Amino acid sequence: MFKRLLKHELKNITKDKMYLFLAVFPIVMAIIAYFLIPYLKDQSTEVVANIVVLVFILLNSFMFGAITAFTLLDDSDDKVLLSLRITPISVKYYVLLKLIISYILGIFATIILLLVTNFIETSNVLDMTYIIILAPLQGPLFALLINSLATNKVEGFVIMKLSGIILMIPIAALFLTKWTELLLGIVPGFWVSRIISMQLIDQDYLLGSTTIYFFVGLIVHLVIGYLLFKLYQKKVNI
Repeated sequence: MFKRLLKHELKNITKDKMYLFLAVFPIVMAIIAYFLIPYLKDQSTEVVANIVVLVFILLNSFMFGAITAFTLLDDSDDKVLLSLRITPISVKYYVLLKLIISYILGIFATIILLLVTNFIETSNVLDMTYIIILAPLQGPLFALLINSLATNKVEGFVIMKLSGIILMIPIAALFLTKWTELLLGIVPGFWVSRIISMQLIDQDYLLGSTTIYFFVGLIVHLVIGYLLFKLYQKKVNI
């Protein structure tokens, strides 16, 4: 089932130009980062380079979430979800598999991005693992957010653009280190942003340890993911 669904996802990506663009974009982004980050470190301030690294890692997962969101909207328009109700395959299982595929692809893309930006030089294995686990979780969350609010691809595209604003909020993690950082805690991207910023900027942080930030962030992601999935279930009646 997983293999067939993966083939179905890849087929959707290759037959639609928008999906193809979203799929290729992380690769293009990695190539740009490979040349841009060293240039910024040489020609500009370290803060600018750090912001770009952070944005690229966050945007990476967002793109895979967008792909999953639009394929789910396609499935809804084509009555695929409705057709699955008369098959042995659970609709809930089908949707969860799509979200898992988005997450797995996000993991691979995040690893590539961390390598090409030389982020591995400023981090340790444990913190790299935290980032690789946490960052791609945003993909399924964005997919659920878009599908919970949109009824078609036009609405989905508008919501995707608006949710991009949420993507930018965690940049503040580079500058907020006191109790005020907790105001950003409801934004899933904040937690991985904090772990990244702790590798890039050496200063005192509120919770002190990347391990604490990771586990709190993981709980936040899972709770928000659960709530969004329930909202999506209610919307499509699965």
